[in-house]
Amino acid sequence: MSLHPIVERFLQGSLPEPMGMTLVGGGLPVPTRDLLQALAHAALQETPYTARALECLGSMPESMLAGALLDPMEPPSPLQLVLCHRKEPALLEEALLNPSLTAEIVEASVPSLPGKVLEIVLNNQVMWMERPTILDLLEVHPEGEYVIKRRVNEFRFDVLRLVPEEVKKERLEILDEVEAGHLDKAWAELPLPKEKSKEEAEAEIESEELAAERRLLAQKPLVDDQGQEIVLTLSQRVARLRTNQKIMLAIKGGKEERTILIREANRLIQVNVMRNGRITEGEVAYIAQMRTVNDEVLRIIAGNREWMKKYPITKALVLNPRTPLPLAMTHFKRLLESDMKLLVKDRNVAELLRREAKRFLEQKALGKG
Repeated sequence: MSLHPIVERFLQGSLPEPMGMTLVGGGLPVPTRDLLQALAHAALQETPYTARALECLGSMPESMLAGALLDPMEPPSPLQLVLCHRKEPALLEEALLNPSLTAEIVEASVPSLPGKVLEIVLNNQVMWMERPTILDLLEVHPEGEYVIKRRVNEFRFDVLRLVPEEVKKERLEILDEVEAGHLDKAWAELPLPKEKSKEEAEAEIESEELAAERRLLAQKPLVDDQGQEIVLTLSQRVARLRTNQKIMLAIKGGKEERTILIREANRLIQVNVMRNGRITEGEVAYIAQMRTVNDEVLRIIAGNREWMKKYPITKALVLNPRTPLPLAMTHFKRLLESDMKLLVKDRNVAELLRREAKRFLEQKALGKG
């Protein structure tokens, strides 16, 4: 079936820009199915028309779109447009059941879909057999129910034979523990274990001094920033994870997971703990005084204005011998006089920092006099 001549010219790039803007704004009398082709062409890639096209799509009535999605579409790109930029379950169901749907479109759309329609994707075995990545996307989808994640793992083993039996068992056990409330919900979104990449391996290289400090720390009970001991079984479970899984858990995990992972030797894991949106100021103050964290972690803390407004964090950062000297020199003047006197006596910190703190106290005393 041929397209409207104006739409054809737009797709070929021969339509003047003002007329193209009018077209993707819905201001020209073209059939809805043809307009969707123009909108998909404009919105699914970076073009001058993108914002206007998305605005037009968002304003189209659901009934109008549903009618246009009933029959096969060629090319099928409007299906991806609807799946990525509309949220009505009935409309999305129409798009997901359209006979022109491709595995490529499904793969590109899964992250944008609401949880209510994920089961339709999971039930389309033809699609995820063609592109197994679809299962990976379903498993880590933040709105995916545990039953979805469980079936993903079963399909990987029973249908695709992609996962060894022991991996499947452990994954299903984790999902059961999450559903029962024994593990943080972030565990349900862990990716499949992968071999360590070159970058991940390099991120574990540390000085002998730091390694010795870490070995000493390992001999002490594992406690959080409140001094509460971490359950050993959780620590053992984290230890069994691969690096790629620990990184994901660092980004999304709960307080206990963060407490365990910040002690890892791998710089990438430590850095991603600091990027966790659930991290608290108490945890940041606790981490700022740790002598086993990477310099980059301390730089991240120092670079966060909101954190550095909190005195316990500033104090911990300045008094930490691991803090890069320029950062400590920048913030030491904010210490209370009693803490600055401790700094002067602390032989673990840099000599230059101690001298500057002593000079500052002397000048302050003279000023008072």
